[in-house]
Amino acid sequence: MGAIHTVMPGLQAEGGLKPLTRRHIRTGQFRQAEPGKRRKTTTVGELLTTIQTGNLPFLLLGECADGLPFLVELGNPDRGAILIGCDRGAGKTHQLQVLADSAVRMNAPSEFQVAVITFRPGEWQTWACSPHNKKYLQGIYAWYDPWVSTFIQNLVDLTEARLDGMQNGPHILFILDDLNFLEELRFETQVNLHWLLEYGAQANIWVAGAINAGKAAQFRFWVEPFRTRIIGKTADEENARILSSRTDSAADGLEPGLFRTWTGHGWRTYRLPLLGDVLK
Repeated sequence: MGAIHTVMPGLQAEGGLKPLTRRHIRTGQFRQAEPGKRRKTTTVGELLTTIQTGNLPFLLLGECADGLPFLVELGNPDRGAILIGCDRGAGKTHQLQVLADSAVRMNAPSEFQVAVITFRPGEWQTWACSPHNKKYLQGIYAWYDPWVSTFIQNLVDLTEARLDGMQNGPHILFILDDLNFLEELRFETQVNLHWLLEYGAQANIWVAGAINAGKAAQFRFWVEPFRTRIIGKTADEENARILSSRTDSAADGLEPGLFRTWTGHGWRTYRLPLLGDVLK
Protein backbone atom coordinates (compact mmCIF):
# COMPACT_ATOMS: atom_id res chain seq x y z
CA MET A 1 0.00 0.00 0.00
CA GLY A 2 1.33 3.43 -0.93
CA ALA A 3 1.71 6.39 1.42
CA ILE A 4 -1.60 7.25 3.02
CA HIS A 5 -3.23 8.48 6.19
CA THR A 6 -5.90 6.31 7.73
CA VAL A 7 -8.48 6.65 10.45
CA MET A 8 -9.02 3.65 12.68
CA PRO A 9 -12.00 2.92 14.96
CA GLY A 10 -12.70 5.37 17.75
CA LEU A 11 -12.87 8.79 16.12
CA GLN A 12 -15.38 10.85 17.97
CA ALA A 13 -15.73 10.02 21.62
CA GLU A 14 -13.85 12.09 24.15
CA GLY A 15 -12.89 9.20 26.38
CA GLY A 16 -14.88 6.59 24.48
CA LEU A 17 -13.32 3.99 22.18
CA LYS A 18 -9.61 3.39 22.37
CA PRO A 19 -7.89 5.56 19.74
CA LEU A 20 -6.03 3.52 17.14
CA THR A 21 -4.14 4.87 14.17
CA ARG A 22 -2.13 3.13 11.50
CA ARG A 23 0.02 6.18 10.74
CA HIS A 24 1.29 9.09 12.78
CA ILE A 25 -1.47 11.71 12.60
CA ARG A 26 -0.53 15.38 12.50
CA THR A 27 -3.08 17.92 13.72
CA GLY A 28 -2.00 21.07 11.89
CA GLN A 29 -4.25 23.25 9.80
CA PHE A 30 -4.90 22.59 6.14
CA ARG A 31 -2.24 24.14 3.96
CA GLN A 32 -3.64 26.98 1.85
CA ALA A 33 -2.42 27.94 -1.60
CA GLU A 34 0.19 30.71 -1.80
CA PRO A 35 -1.13 34.15 -2.75
CA GLY A 36 -1.47 34.47 -6.50
CA LYS A 37 -1.20 30.72 -7.01
CA ARG A 38 -4.14 28.49 -7.75
CA ARG A 39 -4.25 25.30 -5.75
CA LYS A 40 -4.07 22.16 -7.87
CA THR A 41 -7.39 20.38 -8.13
CA THR A 42 -7.34 16.65 -7.61
CA THR A 43 -9.83 13.85 -8.21
CA VAL A 44 -10.88 10.65 -6.50
CA GLY A 45 -9.19 8.65 -9.25
CA GLU A 46 -5.93 10.55 -8.92
CA LEU A 47 -5.76 10.10 -5.14
CA LEU A 48 -6.33 6.37 -5.47
CA THR A 49 -3.79 5.69 -8.24
CA THR A 50 -0.98 4.87 -5.78
CA ILE A 51 -3.07 2.77 -3.40
CA GLN A 52 -3.07 -1.01 -3.42
CA THR A 53 -6.03 -2.43 -1.55
CA GLY A 54 -5.41 -4.93 1.23
CA ASN A 55 -7.64 -7.47 2.91
CA LEU A 56 -9.86 -4.88 4.58
CA PRO A 57 -11.93 -2.45 2.49
CA PHE A 58 -11.20 1.26 2.58
CA LEU A 59 -13.19 4.34 1.66
CA LEU A 60 -11.63 7.63 0.64
CA LEU A 61 -12.51 10.69 2.69
CA GLY A 62 -10.39 13.25 0.86
CA GLU A 63 -6.96 14.82 0.43
CA CYS A 64 -4.83 15.84 3.43
CA ALA A 65 -2.71 18.97 3.57
CA ASP A 66 0.39 17.02 2.50
CA GLY A 67 -1.38 15.77 -0.62
CA LEU A 68 -1.84 12.20 0.63
CA PRO A 69 -5.22 10.44 0.49
CA PHE A 70 -7.10 10.20 3.77
CA LEU A 71 -8.82 6.82 4.09
CA VAL A 72 -11.31 5.32 6.49
CA GLU A 73 -10.78 1.62 7.09
CA LEU A 74 -13.80 -0.62 7.39
CA GLY A 75 -13.93 -4.15 8.76
CA ASN A 76 -14.04 -3.34 12.48
CA PRO A 77 -17.60 -2.95 13.79
CA ASP A 78 -16.40 -0.48 16.43
CA ARG A 79 -16.38 2.11 13.66
CA GLY A 80 -20.17 2.01 13.52
CA ALA A 81 -22.21 4.34 11.35
CA ILE A 82 -20.60 7.45 9.84
CA LEU A 83 -22.21 10.88 10.18
CA ILE A 84 -21.35 13.90 8.02
CA GLY A 85 -22.71 17.21 9.26
CA CYS A 86 -22.27 20.76 8.00
CA ASP A 87 -24.16 23.87 6.96
CA ARG A 88 -26.18 23.89 3.77
CA GLY A 89 -24.00 24.13 0.67
CA ALA A 90 -20.78 23.11 2.45
CA GLY A 91 -20.37 19.76 0.68
CA LYS A 92 -22.09 16.98 2.64
CA THR A 93 -23.65 15.33 -0.44
CA HIS A 94 -20.35 15.59 -2.30
CA GLN A 95 -18.60 13.90 0.64
CA LEU A 96 -21.06 11.01 0.40
CA GLN A 97 -20.42 10.78 -3.34
CA VAL A 98 -16.66 10.66 -2.74
CA LEU A 99 -17.21 7.70 -0.39
CA ALA A 100 -19.32 5.94 -3.02
CA ASP A 101 -16.96 6.75 -5.89
CA SER A 102 -13.97 5.40 -3.98
CA ALA A 103 -15.88 2.26 -2.97
CA VAL A 104 -16.52 1.26 -6.58
CA ARG A 105 -12.92 2.02 -7.58
CA MET A 106 -11.21 0.07 -4.82
CA ASN A 107 -13.39 -3.05 -4.64
CA ALA A 108 -14.95 -5.65 -6.91
CA PRO A 109 -18.77 -5.74 -7.27
CA SER A 110 -18.77 -9.11 -5.52
CA GLU A 111 -17.05 -7.49 -2.54
CA PHE A 112 -18.87 -4.16 -2.23
CA GLN A 113 -22.32 -2.78 -3.01
CA VAL A 114 -23.81 0.71 -2.66
CA ALA A 115 -27.36 1.86 -1.91
CA VAL A 116 -28.58 5.45 -1.59
CA ILE A 117 -31.62 7.13 -0.06
CA THR A 118 -31.88 10.84 -0.79
CA PHE A 119 -34.47 13.58 -1.10
CA ARG A 120 -32.95 14.59 -4.43
CA PRO A 121 -32.21 11.49 -6.56
CA GLY A 122 -31.27 13.76 -9.46
CA GLU A 123 -28.09 14.79 -7.64
CA TRP A 124 -26.91 11.18 -7.93
CA GLN A 125 -27.97 10.42 -11.50
CA THR A 126 -24.70 11.36 -13.21
CA TRP A 127 -22.76 9.08 -10.90
CA ALA A 128 -25.36 6.31 -11.11
CA CYS A 129 -25.52 6.32 -14.92
CA SER A 130 -21.92 5.12 -15.27
CA PRO A 131 -21.94 1.53 -16.62
CA HIS A 132 -19.13 0.70 -14.19
CA ASN A 133 -21.00 2.08 -11.17
CA LYS A 134 -24.23 0.28 -12.08
CA LYS A 135 -22.54 -3.03 -11.27
CA TYR A 136 -22.26 -1.91 -7.64
CA LEU A 137 -25.55 -0.10 -7.21
CA GLN A 138 -28.44 -1.70 -5.35
CA GLY A 139 -30.59 1.33 -5.95
CA ILE A 140 -31.12 5.05 -5.48
CA TYR A 141 -34.40 5.82 -3.75
CA ALA A 142 -36.20 8.97 -2.62
CA TRP A 143 -37.12 9.18 1.06
CA TYR A 144 -40.79 9.34 0.05
CA ASP A 145 -40.59 6.23 -2.17
CA PRO A 146 -42.83 3.47 -0.69
CA TRP A 147 -40.14 0.90 -1.61
CA VAL A 148 -37.76 2.39 0.96
CA SER A 149 -39.56 0.64 3.83
CA THR A 150 -39.16 -2.72 2.11
CA PHE A 151 -35.52 -2.07 1.30
CA ILE A 152 -34.65 -1.13 4.90
CA GLN A 153 -36.51 -4.20 6.16
CA ASN A 154 -34.46 -6.33 3.76
CA LEU A 155 -31.25 -4.86 5.17
CA VAL A 156 -32.42 -5.57 8.72
CA ASP A 157 -33.19 -9.18 7.76
CA LEU A 158 -29.79 -9.47 6.07
CA THR A 159 -28.03 -8.06 9.13
CA GLU A 160 -29.76 -10.53 11.43
CA ALA A 161 -28.93 -13.45 9.11
CA ARG A 162 -25.28 -12.44 9.02
CA LEU A 163 -25.10 -12.00 12.77
CA ASP A 164 -26.58 -15.47 13.16
CA GLY A 165 -23.91 -16.86 10.82
CA MET A 166 -26.48 -17.95 8.26
CA GLN A 167 -25.41 -15.71 5.38
CA ASN A 168 -22.34 -13.96 4.04
CA GLY A 169 -21.94 -11.48 1.23
CA PRO A 170 -20.39 -8.21 0.14
CA HIS A 171 -19.88 -5.14 2.25
CA ILE A 172 -22.73 -2.67 1.72
CA LEU A 173 -22.35 1.10 1.89
CA PHE A 174 -25.83 2.36 2.78
CA ILE A 175 -25.95 6.12 2.15
CA LEU A 176 -28.55 8.33 3.80
CA ASP A 177 -28.43 11.75 2.17
CA ASP A 178 -30.59 14.52 3.66
CA LEU A 179 -31.01 12.52 6.87
CA ASN A 180 -33.59 14.94 8.28
CA PHE A 181 -36.12 13.66 5.73
CA LEU A 182 -36.31 10.31 7.54
CA GLU A 183 -39.48 11.65 9.10
CA GLU A 184 -41.08 10.75 5.75
CA LEU A 185 -40.74 7.11 6.79
CA ARG A 186 -43.33 5.07 8.63
CA PHE A 187 -42.72 4.60 12.35
CA GLU A 188 -41.85 0.92 11.98
CA THR A 189 -39.33 1.77 9.26
CA GLN A 190 -37.76 4.44 11.48
CA VAL A 191 -37.33 1.84 14.21
CA ASN A 192 -35.65 -0.51 11.72
CA LEU A 193 -33.35 2.25 10.50
CA HIS A 194 -32.30 3.21 14.02
CA TRP A 195 -31.50 -0.47 14.68
CA LEU A 196 -29.33 -0.56 11.53
CA LEU A 197 -27.38 2.44 12.78
CA GLU A 198 -26.60 0.53 15.96
CA TYR A 199 -25.87 -2.93 14.58
CA GLY A 200 -25.36 -2.79 10.81
CA ALA A 201 -21.58 -2.45 11.03
CA GLN A 202 -21.37 -5.77 12.86
CA ALA A 203 -22.66 -7.38 9.66
CA ASN A 204 -20.55 -5.28 7.23
CA ILE A 205 -23.46 -2.98 6.42
CA TRP A 206 -21.93 0.46 6.75
CA VAL A 207 -24.37 3.33 7.11
CA ALA A 208 -23.12 6.78 6.10
CA GLY A 209 -25.55 9.63 6.70
CA ALA A 210 -25.45 13.37 6.10
CA ILE A 211 -27.43 16.03 7.90
CA ASN A 212 -27.78 19.79 7.70
CA ALA A 213 -26.10 21.28 10.78
CA GLY A 214 -29.14 23.43 11.45
CA LYS A 215 -31.12 20.25 12.18
CA ALA A 216 -28.61 18.85 14.68
CA ALA A 217 -30.47 19.80 17.86
CA GLN A 218 -33.82 18.68 16.48
CA PHE A 219 -32.44 15.27 15.48
CA ARG A 220 -30.27 14.44 18.51
CA PHE A 221 -31.97 11.05 18.81
CA TRP A 222 -30.77 10.17 15.31
CA VAL A 223 -27.34 11.76 15.60
CA GLU A 224 -26.44 9.83 18.77
CA PRO A 225 -26.02 6.30 17.27
CA PHE A 226 -23.39 7.45 14.76
CA ARG A 227 -20.01 6.47 16.20
CA THR A 228 -17.83 8.10 13.54
CA ARG A 229 -18.31 11.85 13.10
CA ILE A 230 -17.17 14.07 10.23
CA ILE A 231 -17.87 17.78 10.40
CA GLY A 232 -17.77 20.49 7.75
CA LYS A 233 -18.37 24.23 7.84
CA THR A 234 -20.75 24.87 10.73
CA ALA A 235 -21.35 28.43 11.84
CA ASP A 236 -23.22 27.64 15.06
CA GLU A 237 -20.95 26.35 17.84
CA GLU A 238 -23.69 24.39 19.61
CA ASN A 239 -24.53 22.56 16.38
CA ALA A 240 -20.82 21.81 15.93
CA ARG A 241 -20.64 20.30 19.42
CA ILE A 242 -23.67 18.11 18.78
CA LEU A 243 -22.37 16.90 15.42
CA SER A 244 -18.80 16.25 16.58
CA SER A 245 -19.76 14.81 19.99
CA ARG A 246 -16.93 16.83 21.50
CA THR A 247 -16.69 19.95 23.65
CA ASP A 248 -13.97 21.72 21.67
CA SER A 249 -14.84 23.81 18.62
CA ALA A 250 -14.42 21.32 15.79
CA ALA A 251 -15.52 23.55 12.93
CA ASP A 252 -13.19 26.55 13.41
CA GLY A 253 -11.63 27.73 10.16
CA LEU A 254 -13.52 25.36 7.89
CA GLU A 255 -14.79 26.52 4.51
CA PRO A 256 -17.03 24.71 2.02
CA GLY A 257 -15.26 21.59 0.77
CA LEU A 258 -13.08 21.24 3.89
CA PHE A 259 -13.96 18.60 6.47
CA ARG A 260 -12.55 17.47 9.78
CA THR A 261 -12.67 14.29 11.84
CA TRP A 262 -11.29 13.20 15.21
CA THR A 263 -8.53 10.61 14.90
CA GLY A 264 -8.01 9.75 18.55
CA HIS A 265 -4.94 12.03 18.71
CA GLY A 266 -6.43 15.23 17.35
CA TRP A 267 -8.44 16.69 14.51
CA ARG A 268 -7.47 15.84 10.95
CA THR A 269 -8.59 18.31 8.26
CA TYR A 270 -8.91 17.32 4.62
CA ARG A 271 -10.26 18.64 1.34
CA LEU A 272 -12.83 16.95 -0.88
CA PRO A 273 -11.57 15.92 -4.33
CA LEU A 274 -13.58 16.06 -7.53
CA LEU A 275 -15.34 12.91 -8.62
CA GLY A 276 -13.95 10.93 -11.51
CA ASP A 277 -10.62 10.04 -13.04
CA VAL A 278 -7.25 11.74 -13.25
CA LEU A 279 -7.48 15.24 -14.72
CA LYS A 280 -5.68 15.70 -18.03
